[in-house]
Amino acid sequence: MEITRRLLKKHDQIVIFGAKGWIGRSAIDVIFKEYLYQDPRRIVFIGSKTEFAREANLPLNIYSSNDARKIIGNEILFLNSAYLRREKLSEMDLEEYEKRNFEIVSFGLELINAGKVKTFINFSSGIVSQITNKDYQIIEDPYARSKLRDEVLFTKACQLMQTQMVNCRIYNISGKYVNEFANLALTSFIAQAKGALRAIKVQSPTTLRTYVDAIDLIKVILELSLMENNCDVDSGGELISLGNLAKAISCIESGSTVSIPISFKKSPDYFGDYLKFNELAKKSGIRLKNIKEQIVETSRAFNSANK
Repeated sequence: MEITRRLLKKHDQIVIFGAKGWIGRSAIDVIFKEYLYQDPRRIVFIGSKTEFAREANLPLNIYSSNDARKIIGNEILFLNSAYLRREKLSEMDLEEYEKRNFEIVSFGLELINAGKVKTFINFSSGIVSQITNKDYQIIEDPYARSKLRDEVLFTKACQLMQTQMVNCRIYNISGKYVNEFANLALTSFIAQAKGALRAIKVQSPTTLRTYVDAIDLIKVILELSLMENNCDVDSGGELISLGNLAKAISCIESGSTVSIPISFKKSPDYFGDYLKFNELAKKSGIRLKNIKEQIVETSRAFNSANK
């Protein structure tokens, strides 16, 4: 049975919060393309404003959170992927950044506390696992502080309302719906390979990271949500050094080269319990894309962005 039909058998409604983002578009790709009958009340897409838009190559009605309140029912699956990334701190002051992110978080909390949510899927960040002091109020990094705070608030709210919660800490993802091209190693390397110089510069070639296609990630997390228990999981995929990632991109982007400094300072590794995630994918019958396939898919995002 298709994943969407199984989800709608368990839930009255599926709500994708952050429908225009990287994770949101990937969720639309998985859920809506398997949605074989027309009943617009069963799936609700929420963005920053109400509009008719084309996301994941599909014409969709996107609602603001205010307008969505009017159509959200009960027994919902709430997929929480709305957030202002760390990069937004360069575009606004800290107070505005934290205010807007807390407004986003408050919407999910409101629905949980109202008893509307049967299953809450929260996409968090791997940065939370690297925090040694779990008192989020004294953490200096605003992004890390916010992400830890949100996990705490969502967990407490779900426990109080006996709402199933699936929490996924994302480390590195890839895919055709990427919308960040400058601040991530994968997209930065691809951009350099496609650029005028066709040269990829790697500052820390031995640093290890895991990469998983966002659509594959969604599939695994949705399968976990169909179980009745709560779950915390790190994103998984393929473990690879940044040096080997650059070389893999260079092989695909014909004519590009890789430049590695003779001496370098290793940046921290960034991956979680990826083997657990990979095993969960295997048990669910989901084949995760390898790194070469992920590079090809991510390159498609550049082509779409330049249309």
